[in-house]
Amino acid sequence: MTRLIIALLAAVVCALPSTLLAENPKREMRGVWVATAWGIDWPSKQGTDAATTRQQRKELAAIADRCRDLELTTVFFQVRPMADAFYESSSEPWSSYLTGKRGAEPSFDPLEEMVNLCHERGLEIYAWVNPFRWSAGADWTGERDRRWKQNGWLLNYGKYTVFNPGLEAARQHVVDVCREIVTGYDVDGLIWDDYFYPNKMPEGPGSADYDLYIKEAPHMTHGDWRRANVHKTVADVSAMVRDERPGIRFGISPAGVAGKADTSADKWEAGALRVKAADWQYNDIYSDPLGWLYQGTIDFISPQIYWSSTHSTAPYVEIADWWSKTAPEYGIHFYSSMTMERIEKGDVAANCREIVSQVAHNRRLSRDGAPGSVLYSAKFLPRMAPYLKDLYSTPALVPSLGEADEPVAEPRGIVRKADRLSWGSADIDRRDCERYTVYAIPPGVSDPSASDGDGLDGRYLLATVYDTSFTLPQRVRGDGWSYAVCTLSGHGHESRPVIVR
Repeated sequence: MTRLIIALLAAVVCALPSTLLAENPKREMRGVWVATAWGIDWPSKQGTDAATTRQQRKELAAIADRCRDLELTTVFFQVRPMADAFYESSSEPWSSYLTGKRGAEPSFDPLEEMVNLCHERGLEIYAWVNPFRWSAGADWTGERDRRWKQNGWLLNYGKYTVFNPGLEAARQHVVDVCREIVTGYDVDGLIWDDYFYPNKMPEGPGSADYDLYIKEAPHMTHGDWRRANVHKTVADVSAMVRDERPGIRFGISPAGVAGKADTSADKWEAGALRVKAADWQYNDIYSDPLGWLYQGTIDFISPQIYWSSTHSTAPYVEIADWWSKTAPEYGIHFYSSMTMERIEKGDVAANCREIVSQVAHNRRLSRDGAPGSVLYSAKFLPRMAPYLKDLYSTPALVPSLGEADEPVAEPRGIVRKADRLSWGSADIDRRDCERYTVYAIPPGVSDPSASDGDGLDGRYLLATVYDTSFTLPQRVRGDGWSYAVCTLSGHGHESRPVIVR
């Protein structure tokens, strides 16, 4: 009966007219994953020659253009897939997925380029890091790789080799890598995905980390010790981010099923997720997302709920409902990650509509005024575009985190000359993100405030800009229009509007 109700709900959402779906909330995470491992989304070709470089840069710009045209808010750009770098790193080699050879130097910095491309288009960019993964089968032999082997930092089982989370030096290396990214680049956030311990690594005597476990924490179970090592790393990175760049956000994207009654629900005082699918991550890769929520070491969580609403053991609606209830109980935002991979199989239109229904459901179920969806992955955007244009027909802001500690400083000296607005920088902490929101208020509107008290009405939002000027589109020029500019903090809080006519 439950599956029947879910199927009927999905059908109703798919049948909603586009005008209803187009009633966008002012605040909503609209993200997309841009995967660089194996060139999944980018780049289509590896190398360092001039022609390949031109193609890579052209492709990056096309991704950014597409995200802007679809009114997305945020790009999750993979910059460290295998203990390697898509940015200028002092501690890890350039990625072979970029240059064709691990350690070979490219002629441009992809992260710097993507930051500029996104910010020019009013998009947030979060650096996507795989925290522990070193290899998925390859045997890297570069200078740094040899040093890590000699130091005994690597832990292998089956297909995967990772930095050993049980070693303090290896954990600190992950912290230092993340510090290098958030202090060296003007990113808006940091996001991890779900690679922790190698999958199904045995516990007990004979396992590769058993002696270390007995030395470090014999009073704990082997599994709890491994999970504690992951928790330590998350907490240390969280503390680093809040110290170095307190104006950005840190989140993790774990597997979609967590917090079952037989794993961690009671441990962290949470209601259990009641679906048939197993919480495999708890014992297989030692990922315990409820612990991060409980400890408050992340700003948002984006679980990979990669199933349809009618899935027999992991139905989307039930799992998303559980996360939307559970995360806010700990004061953490929930932004569902959904896969678009199914649109390459079977009934393409039906699979696209399934994504539409999931995004619409995310909007309805949000209990903390912070809805969000993150789509995997960028290469599917062209085929989803007709559907997304109805879903995301107007600009949006990413939901704000908590209450602002103090009022956000207003932009200074706003002037309008013809079709261009310009202003002076607000007095903000340089560790924050300098950006602004621009609104156009139609003639005859005496009070442009939002009914919920969240600043100006989102219907009048034109854009987020990372500059101190903005060219007004033709549709909002003319007699009687007013324009407002607010400073937008990295945590999404707006200053009071400064209005010019």
